[in-house]
Amino acid sequence: MIAAGELLDRLALARSHWERCGLCEHRCGANRRSGTLGPCKASTEARVFRHRVEYGEELELIPSHLFYLSGCDLRCKFCIAEANAFNPRIGAPLDADFLAQALSEGRAQQPRNIQWVGGEPTIHLPAILSAMSGQQDLPPVVWKSDFYGTPSAFALLDGVVDTYVGDFKFGQDWCAKRIASVDRYFETVTRNFVIASRQSDLIIRHLLLPGHFDCCYRRIVEWIAEHLPEVKFSLRDGFLPRWQAHHDEDLCRPLDRATAESAVRLAQTFNLNLVK
Repeated sequence: MIAAGELLDRLALARSHWERCGLCEHRCGANRRSGTLGPCKASTEARVFRHRVEYGEELELIPSHLFYLSGCDLRCKFCIAEANAFNPRIGAPLDADFLAQALSEGRAQQPRNIQWVGGEPTIHLPAILSAMSGQQDLPPVVWKSDFYGTPSAFALLDGVVDTYVGDFKFGQDWCAKRIASVDRYFETVTRNFVIASRQSDLIIRHLLLPGHFDCCYRRIVEWIAEHLPEVKFSLRDGFLPRWQAHHDEDLCRPLDRATAESAVRLAQTFNLNLVK
């Protein structure tokens, strides 16, 4: 973790995005202080709709104390958090006192880290930095993100985050647009994966989607093999139709076992650094 004084400097820079927001690649320029809302609908206040120590993350991270923030810059049809991910008004306000109490509650389970998840934590970066700056003894920080942030956001996190867990959701922009309502997805997240890999430890995670093996998964594997061959790759095969997935002809069904097995073989063929 960077020194307390530098963290306060970062906090001041982060809060400047409340006047003209450029934390995510929508680059909407919303003035959150005046009540203007961008695509994520976030204000100056972050809210936590759930926090708990969990054991379902990658083995090197668990047990991990996860803090789920409401609000997101993507609109994935299959989002497992459902309405909580998209409504930034759900949950308890995040501040230093809330975080201190939550950390105290979770300490008995001896978590190895604190993990910011969502929704999407990047849109709440100022509030998160503020809450963390008020702690005396903060565990290592894991940043679980959709990686649709801007380089400015990742610069604010440099030296703050110990491990990034980045979701590489789509291999094609048209899939990202149709399923998550975002533009220029592939160039944005790949740029950010390179940035994050230079800052700290990085785990790239991919949730296999029914019907998206060739268009998305194959391209993701090929890109990682070419650009970040040593990065840790976490392949998830537990997709279930959630939220609005039942409206999509591909996503309305669970992932079949044959596809999951083919995905592992492809990753092994490209010598990816698979982690569990």
